[in-house]
Amino acid sequence: MRQTARRYARVYAACIRNCFARELEFRSSFIMSATSTILWAVFSMLLAGLVFSNVRQVAGWDLDRMFVLTGTFLVVEGLSSALFQKNMSRLTEMVNKGELDFVLTRPISSQFLVSVRYVDFGDLPTSVVGLAYVAIGIGRLGLTPSLFDVVGYVVILVCALFSLYALWFMAVTLVLWTGRINNVASIAPPFVEMARMPSDVYRGLAKPILTYGLPIAAIATLPSKALLGVLEPGMLPYQLVLTCVLLWASHRFWHYSLRRYSSASS
Repeated sequence: MRQTARRYARVYAACIRNCFARELEFRSSFIMSATSTILWAVFSMLLAGLVFSNVRQVAGWDLDRMFVLTGTFLVVEGLSSALFQKNMSRLTEMVNKGELDFVLTRPISSQFLVSVRYVDFGDLPTSVVGLAYVAIGIGRLGLTPSLFDVVGYVVILVCALFSLYALWFMAVTLVLWTGRINNVASIAPPFVEMARMPSDVYRGLAKPILTYGLPIAAIATLPSKALLGVLEPGMLPYQLVLTCVLLWASHRFWHYSLRRYSSASS
């Protein structure tokens, strides 16, 4: 088990090095991409400030708490875009062009390989700005989160990333069933945008669905509540179980869908 983990870690490290070397080849493109993501992150907080210039609170969230929530959203958005978005888009191309055949012949998990080959470093500055917003929000509130609060925050963030990956990957895997769907990788970002507002603003069936079904609340609302010390009891273990279930489902769905795959090059 330890040797297998080391082998996968070496493969992932090699993918990161290759992507970083590619970014260094095109520095101007990287700078432009990083600058645009930073400006968008700044605009996100300006938009929240504009909303709270007219109202004091929205569903119990004031401007200071929105700093924490918006920052958390940007952390998850930046990391998911950097780690997953290009891989999801490339998977569709690989299936349509028959390049998936070469991946399936490698002596390593095909799901792992198609999921980690590309890292977009231009999206990482968004997460840095997000962390700054979180720190500003905590400072404005005058809070000192406990170690348990910080650990809960990090754990739910990781759960959000892996849950988002699992759902995104299953959506893209549908290309193995239907053939040429060029925009299937674009299905996830609109759902992620729903996490920009606290899940407490949703009413009716939408709130439990986004909290207990689709892990939209885990992207920003739940980790923010954990850091603020107001997370509902039992929510942390539930998110851990939900993440494990979604990862298992993505693995099973991938291997089941591969049975329907016929090479585009054959």
